[in-house]
Amino acid sequence: MNDAQVKQQVQQMVSFIKQEAEEKANEIRVKAEEEFNARKLSQVEAAKIQIRSEYERKFKQIESKLKVAYSTELNASRLQILKQRETLLKEIYEVVERELSKVKEDEESYKKLLEKLLKQSFMTLDEVEVSICSRKDDIKLVEKVLNKALEGSKTKEGQQVKAVVDKENFLPDTCLGGVIVSSHGGKVVCNNTLEARLETAYQQNLPQLRQLLFGENELWK
Repeated sequence: MNDAQVKQQVQQMVSFIKQEAEEKANEIRVKAEEEFNARKLSQVEAAKIQIRSEYERKFKQIESKLKVAYSTELNASRLQILKQRETLLKEIYEVVERELSKVKEDEESYKKLLEKLLKQSFMTLDEVEVSICSRKDDIKLVEKVLNKALEGSKTKEGQQVKAVVDKENFLPDTCLGGVIVSSHGGKVVCNNTLEARLETAYQQNLPQLRQLLFGENELWK
């Protein structure tokens, strides 16, 4: 083998090694790019997941705050409405109370009312001996109607009711009128003052009054 042949063979070997090196380098580069792209894609997906998770967390926080704010505002509004309605009901009550205070101005009508209140008190107590307490200014009227009120007033056992007018203890002058009838030294009492009757009537008719004024409303349920 001459020098030319040796040189050619060496050149072929160099070319082969160079080609192998280039192919290997290319293979390494492709693999590196694939791994890089895979890591990049994984990082992007992880970032997306983190962003979505953070968004959902903040959204839930905002949603929760909005619900609390809405609930607080709703409750405040309901309380305000309830307050306004109670104020209106109180005003109506006071108007009726003022009108009721005028009952005493018509003596004949007031006497008839006292008689009815006495009869009802006797029936409610169902006691033989009772004491009647009234306003000091009403004593004479009570005495005028007492005998008539006692007519037919008997206990369930058929005993005639006996009543005395208390002339030492009186209802306050601010009382609208009516009577308080008691027995057994005040242990058993029937409050038939006009205030008591008004309060009873008011409480009994309050649902209908609310319905009339405000209609159906969840606030009252």
